[in-house]
Amino acid sequence: MDKMNQIKKEIFTSMKMMDTTIKGVKDSEEYKIAQAYNQGLRDAMVIFEREMK
Repeated sequence: MDKMNQIKKEIFTSMKMMDTTIKGVKDSEEYKIAQAYNQGLRDAMVIFEREMK
């Protein structure tokens, strides 16, 4: 189980974080790409967790 927690931590830390308090960030193309990337990581984590059970 410790290995699974390590993998989860690595996936979480690879997510792209952006400061949404900066005006106009949410409308930027970079923000939208980061959101799509993060959604892909979250989807992968759900599949990973489901298969590990």
